[in-house]
Amino acid sequence: MGHEIFGDVLQPLAFFGGIAMIILASAKAKLDHRKLDMMRGQPLESRPAASEGKILAEMKAMRQQMEQMQSTNHQFDLSFDEALNRLEGRISRLETKPVVSTTTSADSPNTLRNGQSL
Repeated sequence: MGHEIFGDVLQPLAFFGGIAMIILASAKAKLDHRKLDMMRGQPLESRPAASEGKILAEMKAMRQQMEQMQSTNHQFDLSFDEALNRLEGRISRLETKPVVSTTTSADSPNTLRNGQSL
């Protein structure tokens, strides 16, 4: 039963965590590639003006991607908080719910040694 509750939370987290790792790895690879190109190429001062326009366009695109990732991250946080609240609600209902035993035997697996029910 405990595995079902945590499965509801952990499966989406693992899925979205995997996606986030792929996005971050891709962004890092692109950044590393751009750094290598810059190191092999000319200094920024001697580059043509068209190159500056490309850089500005890339920076604008990266800002938009970062805003999108921040929004997605915020949505995941809200979803995670909602899942935690549902989980806490389930646990509190289980803790307050009285356990009804159908057997009266002291040897029942649902009975403690002092005779109390689980």
